[in-house]
Amino acid sequence: MQEHHPLATIPASSARQIVQHYANEASNHLPGISLSCEDSKQMIIEMDGEMIPTISFKPGEGDKRKNRVTAWEELRIGVAQNKGDSEWKYASSFKSADQLGSRLEQVMKSLGFVDSTKIHCVGDGALWIFEQGEKIAGPNFNYLVDLFHLCEYFSDAFAGLRLNPKKEMLSLKLNMEEGKIQEVMDKLKKEQEIAPNHEGLEACIRYINNRPGQFDYAGAKAKELPLGSGKVESTHRSLIQRRLKIPGAWWLRENADAMANLRTLRANGGWELLWNK
Repeated sequence: MQEHHPLATIPASSARQIVQHYANEASNHLPGISLSCEDSKQMIIEMDGEMIPTISFKPGEGDKRKNRVTAWEELRIGVAQNKGDSEWKYASSFKSADQLGSRLEQVMKSLGFVDSTKIHCVGDGALWIFEQGEKIAGPNFNYLVDLFHLCEYFSDAFAGLRLNPKKEMLSLKLNMEEGKIQEVMDKLKKEQEIAPNHEGLEACIRYINNRPGQFDYAGAKAKELPLGSGKVESTHRSLIQRRLKIPGAWWLRENADAMANLRTLRANGGWELLWNK
């Protein structure tokens, strides 16, 4: 602005107001992104939650610093990709899991998602991820618990016991990849007989029992589909944390939501939609 226009200085408040204006506009343009015209046969999606530092103020007069309330609130993000493609596309929501599911479905449709598209989803086992994926794809939806997240439960299951936690975790991980789920459960239950009050063992067994059909790693490997949710984990850093978790930043909820929408729009290649208006 200073180089191309006769402005000596630009107040920081003006830059902030301009960014907020277009960030608030960003959500209106998310449905307008068009990425692909071909029907997709196999699509990969991942979803997760990200805790964002937020601030609000109690009603009343006086110094706002004395009336502020800080909290960590969940921003949900989703990523989608056609199998074999190199690019991922993104969705985010500060409002609800249903809104994220709706926005992610819009992104998936722009990538060629149709009723016959097979959906492979990887997540940390959270119920809302399964519910949203099933809502989007119905019988064509397959949910796989992140193998590396499961390994954290394996490590905790043997912490403080007679066996080496790392060695046992690697052994159980290999069994899960080979589809030997019953052997894994037999091993865990045998150890539970020896240590019936071990919280890690109890949590691990409960975690697996509560998610039937979500550990088919052998089937995913045979179809060359991912076993971990590494993409959505890296998206936390590149899409969200890089801007919304800068040192010292606390956000009004509506501003954090708008900024996430703006960054999502740009990451999806819809930046020009703001300026073509």
